[in-house]
Amino acid sequence: MEKSLLVCTGSPRAGSNSRILALEAARGAREAGALVEVVNLSRLRINPCRACARCRERGPGRCVQKDDMKNLYPLIKEAGAILLAHPVYWFTINAQTKLFIDRWYAFGQDEYACFREKKIGLILTYADCDVFSSGGVNALRAYQDIFAYLGARIAGTLYCTVSGEDEVRKRTNLLKQARQLGIELVS
Repeated sequence: MEKSLLVCTGSPRAGSNSRILALEAARGAREAGALVEVVNLSRLRINPCRACARCRERGPGRCVQKDDMKNLYPLIKEAGAILLAHPVYWFTINAQTKLFIDRWYAFGQDEYACFREKKIGLILTYADCDVFSSGGVNALRAYQDIFAYLGARIAGTLYCTVSGEDEVRKRTNLLKQARQLGIELVS
C-alpha cells in the first residue's frame, strides 16, 4: 500500500499558524516518499450533518447532501494517515473542523472500518499561555474519545502558543517538530 497523508486545515485565515505548521508536516511526509493531499476546510462548503441516517442505507461515505464533503469522503477512506490542524476557538475544536468531523457519521454503516488502525496527527495552535488555559486540552480530550471510538491511533501531536500572524515562521523548533510529525505519520 502506498504511503499517503490527508492534511486538513481548519483555520479561516489562509496564512494561519496552524496552516503553516500543517504545510511543514506535509513537506516532511513528501520528503519521506508519501503522497500528500492538503485540504483547506474553511474554503469548502460543508453543511452540518442532518442526522437523516440516509447514509446508513446508501453505504459508507455516501451522504445525500450535495456539498464539498462528497469529494472528501474518498480521500478520507483512502488515506493511510490523517492530519488535522486548526486553531483552538472558544476552548475546543474550531467550527470548520468540527463540521468536517460530524460528517464522518456517513462512515457508520460499516462501523467506521476505514478509520481502524489509521494514524492520526493533530496540530493545535492557540493564543493563550498554555494548553489548559487556552482550552486546547478540551480539543485533545475530544480527539482522544473520537479516535478511540473509531479505532484510529493518535500517532503524534503538536500544540503550541502562537498569537501573532506568521509568528510560527520565527519558531524554527516548531517548524522542525511539524516536519517530523509528517514523517512519523507516514512511517
